[in-house]
Amino acid sequence: MAARRIEKSWTWHLRAGRESLWPLIADTERMNEAMRLPRYHLRESVDEDGMRRRHGEHEEGGAPMRWEEMPFEWSENHWWRWERRYESGPFERASATLVMEPEARGGGTVATYTLSVEPRGLAGAALARTGHLTEAGRDFERLLKLADAHARKPQGDFYANLAATRTGRRRKKAGGYGVPDEVPAEERAAAQQLLDWLAVAFESDLRDIRAKRVARALGIGPGEAHTALVTGAAIGALERRFRLVCAACRATVREEAAPRALPREAACPRCGAAVEADHARGVEVVFAPHSAFRTPSPLVHCASGPGGAPRIVMQQTLDPHERRDLPATLAPGDYVLRTLDGAVRFDHAVTEAGGAVVQVGDGWIAVPETGEGVALENHGERTVTLVVERADWPAESTSLAEWLTYQRARESTPPDTLDLDPPQGAGMPALVVISARGDGEAAACRKIALAHDGAVVADTGSGTLLVFWRPASARQAMDMALQLLPAARIGADCGPLAMVEDALYAGEARERVGDLAGLAQEGVPNLSAAFREALGA
Repeated sequence: MAARRIEKSWTWHLRAGRESLWPLIADTERMNEAMRLPRYHLRESVDEDGMRRRHGEHEEGGAPMRWEEMPFEWSENHWWRWERRYESGPFERASATLVMEPEARGGGTVATYTLSVEPRGLAGAALARTGHLTEAGRDFERLLKLADAHARKPQGDFYANLAATRTGRRRKKAGGYGVPDEVPAEERAAAQQLLDWLAVAFESDLRDIRAKRVARALGIGPGEAHTALVTGAAIGALERRFRLVCAACRATVREEAAPRALPREAACPRCGAAVEADHARGVEVVFAPHSAFRTPSPLVHCASGPGGAPRIVMQQTLDPHERRDLPATLAPGDYVLRTLDGAVRFDHAVTEAGGAVVQVGDGWIAVPETGEGVALENHGERTVTLVVERADWPAESTSLAEWLTYQRARESTPPDTLDLDPPQGAGMPALVVISARGDGEAAACRKIALAHDGAVVADTGSGTLLVFWRPASARQAMDMALQLLPAARIGADCGPLAMVEDALYAGEARERVGDLAGLAQEGVPNLSAAFREALGA
């Protein structure tokens, strides 16, 4: 006899828009930790059909609870849903769904949260009816209202702020861990902020420490955050890792302490795609706490929520011959349409914002037409999880190419640790040559680079070459250069570059930028058309 489903729903009228709320409420790993939900063991298996499956386990009241985690489903800025199918414990199934709709007036959000369980026997039914669902709903409500307040008036990182309010043994243990005196004074304050954050941060923040999230958590710039992480590694509080990632499914292929140790080519263990150690699109720089400082638990709070995959616009599980219409559109840009296991992939370019019909079958994906919304159709004979993913590099990740455009990051990564034979793609950073008379040029250029998230590359003979990942940072750096070196000749260019021996750059922009500086008037930067275009993009 099938278990009778028990559901409970809540609806809240929030003042923030759903686009502001989504990044907070979609980060289900950190959200669950903030609500103090139980951590659990996670293991993966592959069934007879080659499908990858996930299983969780934890103890509750001394009794083990085991379940299979069905693929998380979501549509960005609109809804998410998870489901567990239990092998043991008081429930046979449990699920939660959050739907966010725009308020008719005022720009707010109507959020509806539904918890559903299918009890296993009378004990499970009694547990569900005597407050289990109500208590869970209240916990979610408290967090949602805090998120609403933060979304309307952001101050720093929402979850970092929550973690910082929890004092205890971790803070006391790390209280004596200070930055050594030999660290330069200008770097010491941010480094100490980093150590203080590491002591109290949620464990879900410590598995993959990324500079841009650290910058938001500490309220500092990205250059300062990269410098703080370099300092943290130098004093033994952190370990730096270079991660080879799959462009098709974002799975980790391999991690090493030096980029040269990564294979030039490898097969993704999840989807089987060929992966290259491209500095701009295939290698990411991440950190983790050193075990002497803090050891995060290997247990998880949520294995596969949308917060862990911010590039994915929607992930939906479709039964055979099912069609699902979603009130969503795709912004202009390049997308990857694939199955969750990565076995089938289709590249799709969107030139104008709008919808599309996405069809998936046994071994194929197609987009035969556009529309006002997004429609997903499964034409196959098997249940399939379809993923619609942005093709760009994740906004919070630092690629190795970007890493090498920050002064202290570049200094901490010697050229002999890089594999540059053959040359590696370096993205499209901005190059600036500063030519000034006198011995103060080198010191001034390093100061400029540190102040504006750039790095000094080399003395080219015609001037000092600097690199900046963002053209806007290069523009600000040139303004500072004119203050420190008012008679300098300055040239700036931007374009596709390769990284060659000694971590130098090659490409048309590199060839032109020195000439631009040589032709510049003193005190008037000479900007290429490509740089001007990139600056206005």
